[in-house]
Amino acid sequence: QPDAFTRYYQQLLPFYEIPESSYGSKDNTDNSSSSSSSQRSKVTGLYLLLLLTKGDYAAFHTVLEGLEVEDAPGKGKGLEDDEFISYPVKLERWLMEGSYDRVWGATKREGVPSEEFGVFSEVLIGTIRDEIASCSEKAYPSLPIANAKNLLFLDSEGSVVDFAQARGWVVKDGRIYFPQQEDMRTEKEILVASGQVIENTIGYARELETIV
Repeated sequence: QPDAFTRYYQQLLPFYEIPESSYGSKDNTDNSSSSSSSQRSKVTGLYLLLLLTKGDYAAFHTVLEGLEVEDAPGKGKGLEDDEFISYPVKLERWLMEGSYDRVWGATKREGVPSEEFGVFSEVLIGTIRDEIASCSEKAYPSLPIANAKNLLFLDSEGSVVDFAQARGWVVKDGRIYFPQQEDMRTEKEILVASGQVIENTIGYARELETIV
């Protein structure tokens, strides 16, 4: 549950601020500090990923800025070298670029830094899928199911049909028909609003077609 994890993260923050000298002897301090640092990076990385799934970019950058302040020379590896922190940072950059194909590739099992990240990564892909679907509704009157499968990063045409039905789309003769939009925006305005999303995913769809 995202809300439960948020509470968990907030409850841990005060403990992360305890000085390392409070851990005990030097040997124990070294071991405890290393373990605590790794665990903190993982939990913080998961929290950053959760913020991305919510689209809360303001909170994302607030947390990241706090980490950058702590990341002073001589305090260990930099944020870009921390696999748990760099993962959501890369995803956020690709999301801002509209490079959803790269985000999708990075959320595959071999691309996540640990299995815990897989849970929120799947949620993030769901969020992206909904955004692409909304843009597609505004950009096209209909799409072939085969094209929609690649565009929406779904594994099968059956999954496309299920997704379409859940959104109230009409599936007929191998095509998906989107509901008529009630607003009266011009075709140019619609294309400007949705063109970037479609453009950044169509290249990936073509790559899949060449592989198949």
